[in-house]
Amino acid sequence: MTTLHIEKIEYNVHISYNKSYSRPSKSLLTPELYNLFKCIKDTNILPNLSREDLIQECTNYIYISNTLVENGILTSDKNFKIINSMSFADTLEKIKGSNCKNFAVLFQEIYTYPKIQFMYILSNYFEKCVLCMSQFYNFGILFCENLNCNNFIDIDKNTNVKDFNIKIPDHSLKCFKMYNDYIFTRIININEILNSMCYSIQSVQRLNDEINLLNKYYKMYISRQLHSFTICNNCKLIYSSFLDCCICQKCYNLFT
Repeated sequence: MTTLHIEKIEYNVHISYNKSYSRPSKSLLTPELYNLFKCIKDTNILPNLSREDLIQECTNYIYISNTLVENGILTSDKNFKIINSMSFADTLEKIKGSNCKNFAVLFQEIYTYPKIQFMYILSNYFEKCVLCMSQFYNFGILFCENLNCNNFIDIDKNTNVKDFNIKIPDHSLKCFKMYNDYIFTRIININEILNSMCYSIQSVQRLNDEINLLNKYYKMYISRQLHSFTICNNCKLIYSSFLDCCICQKCYNLFT
């Protein structure tokens, strides 16, 4: 699952606040997987992606033609203003204070209930809202098209939202739980492979070579450049423990 339509729902917002930040919700993840994931020190090894890479990846899932520009994303017929991860109150302030009608709201750590509730609140201000999520890390972009309502809720910016007290559809909760568990499992498995391969200086060197090769492969996959490579006549193959197949060091094609 890489995209999810955030449909409009009827609600009466009654905000509960808390001094501390919201904790991960058990309805959005498997606690055992989350606990294992949190023990991993470096989760951005494979692929090693920048913020721009993640934005491009997520945008590609829904808009065939797109260009990342400063503070925005241009598609064939729309200009989206990027709103970085920030407080709910600040996000609404950014929307209210802009002349733009389309917004790309960035989300990370999509496993707290208020964060999901806020996406559904936003959906009521726009004609269409679609969440596009990365296959590699817990990151998503909520593409909000055509602002058509200015009756924004008021959120106290001096404290943290504990609950907007609106019910999220069950099918959406299942989708988010599947997504979060997938991301946790993927990163946990990569970490286990990394640990199993670091048993000598030679193995560490082979591991670094493989990681460098795969990072090039993933960046080309995200930028849609792989299609420009045909299978070369003299493939130089290396077995990838992470992909469980061989990859050519020249043309980046995969061989089982």
